[in-house]
Amino acid sequence: MIIELLYASFAVENVDDTRRAFRDVLGLGSEHMGPDPFLGTTRGALVAFPNRCWLYLMESDCPNSPVFQHLGSKGAGLERLAFRTDNIDAAFERVRRAAVPLADDALVTTPEGRRFAIPPEHIAGVRVELIQPSPGCWVHDAPENIAGVLGLQHIGIVSRDLLVTIDRFQKLLDLQMEDLRYDQHGGQQKDVIIRSGNDRLWLHAVESWEPNSRVLEYLQENGEGLDHICIEVDDIRESVKQALGGKCSYQDNPFRDHKIFTSRPDGFEAFILPQYTTGLTVELIEPFPFSRGYRERKK
Repeated sequence: MIIELLYASFAVENVDDTRRAFRDVLGLGSEHMGPDPFLGTTRGALVAFPNRCWLYLMESDCPNSPVFQHLGSKGAGLERLAFRTDNIDAAFERVRRAAVPLADDALVTTPEGRRFAIPPEHIAGVRVELIQPSPGCWVHDAPENIAGVLGLQHIGIVSRDLLVTIDRFQKLLDLQMEDLRYDQHGGQQKDVIIRSGNDRLWLHAVESWEPNSRVLEYLQENGEGLDHICIEVDDIRESVKQALGGKCSYQDNPFRDHKIFTSRPDGFEAFILPQYTTGLTVELIEPFPFSRGYRERKK
């Protein structure tokens, strides 16, 4: 069975530039990672979140690697989700029984663990990796609060057909949906939570037909797939100040529509534009006490 989300990968042109951006904009440090032959990465880095997962920054100069190909076809952005499992053989057979054409050699043993990947065309444009880590690998020891960050709250998935997306995650990964909503954005958007196994972290799959919406814009430009991460923060005003970094120019404001959204049902939200993170939209959220995923604040 799947235990938790291990990491979400961020394919980038230059790891050093992205590390600096996450440090300067979000106050988040990172740990250097060497090449990974399974992923075809040349260099990498891990950005740790308190709820036992990482954002894996990946750079590649190998033309055959999925990271390099993602950069060539879609540009910088989220490339895959990697889940920790306690039985990789059972997970592999489950996927094959669901008629996904994986060859025997798709399941490989690496120093980091036994792992295989499901191509993105089988799950709403999302490449999914499953890994059973080797002893001593992927040990997570991030502190509870990093620069006001309480955790990675959700990862956005843009879906062409939400019910099909739900079905694929259930059949291939046995991940169940919760809180299916049909009434978002004036009835022009529906969404669902798909639990990842981590504390207060979920996949947020969305289908939208709202004109000029961020979700529909992504779908039209990129097709289905992973489009953003959402970070829960202790105080969104302080996080916005961190991201602004003393900037006063309206034109140089890193936030979508230059504001904090205060009328959303799930909390106060702000969206950092991808050009300020080297390619990834980052949502900041301070949930309302009655919202899903809210964490009690420690005095």
